[in-house]
Amino acid sequence: MTEDGIPRQNRRAIGISGCVRDSEGVPVTGAALTLVDSSGRQISRSATGSGGSFELAAPGRGSYVLIASAPAHQPEAVTVTVADSQVRLEITLRGASGLRGVIRAADTGVPIMDAAITLTDMRGEVVDSRLSGQSGEYTFAAIAPGTYTLAVNAPNYRPSALTVTIGESSPTTQDVELADGAVIHGSVRLPDTQPRPAITVTLLDEAGQVVRTALADETGRYAFHDLDPGSYTVVATSYAPSRRPIRIGDGERTRLDIQLV
Repeated sequence: MTEDGIPRQNRRAIGISGCVRDSEGVPVTGAALTLVDSSGRQISRSATGSGGSFELAAPGRGSYVLIASAPAHQPEAVTVTVADSQVRLEITLRGASGLRGVIRAADTGVPIMDAAITLTDMRGEVVDSRLSGQSGEYTFAAIAPGTYTLAVNAPNYRPSALTVTIGESSPTTQDVELADGAVIHGSVRLPDTQPRPAITVTLLDEAGQVVRTALADETGRYAFHDLDPGSYTVVATSYAPSRRPIRIGDGERTRLDIQLV
C-alpha cells in the first residue's frame, strides 16, 4: 500500500500537460517543470517546447505540486489534483524583477567601463556585485522586490551610493553619474637626456604629508585625480627635485607643467 491508500499495482500513470506563458500571454520556451509529491520527492520532470507546451506524468491519483521556472521569470508553484483522467494546466510566469542602468562620468557623460557596482539590502548584506560593461552598462537579474542601496566606484572618480526601490515585475532602471574630484595634471620635462630616467611625482598636502605618489609615463605625463579642494605641493624628482605649490578648487582641472634641470 502507498501513503494515499492505493495499492501500487493499481496505480497507473496519468498525464499532466499544458502550456506556460508570460504575463502578456507569450509562450515561454525552455521553462523547467518539476512534479513533486507531498513529501517533496521528485516524481517527474520536463521542459517546455517552442510553443510553451509541456507533458509529464503522475504515477497515479493524488495531490502533487508542479514547480515551473524559467530564466528572467519568477518561479511559480501550483497544486495539481490528479484523479482518473489527464490533467491540463495553464501556467503564467511573471517577469522577474531586476535592476539595470548605465554608469557615466558626470562632467562629460562618457560611459565608465569596469566600474564596481555593489547592491546591498537594508541590513547592509551584499546581494550581488559586478563590473560595468564596455558601454558602462550593468544588469542585476532576478532580484527580489524591495529597497536596496546601490554603490558605485571607479578609479579616478568619487564613489556614489543611492537608494533604489525594485518593483515586482518589470526591471527598474537606475543610471548613475560619478563625479570626478579636483584634478592636477601636467607634464614633467627633462633635458634631452638618454636614456630617460624614471620620474617620481609626489603630492603633498599643506602639512607636508604625502597624499599621492605616481610615476610619470614615458612622455613625462602625470595626473592626480579625485582630490579635495585645498593647497598642495607637487614634487617631481629625477636628478634634482623640483617643488611647485598649487591651489585647486572643488572639481577643478588644473594643469601644472614642471621643468627639471
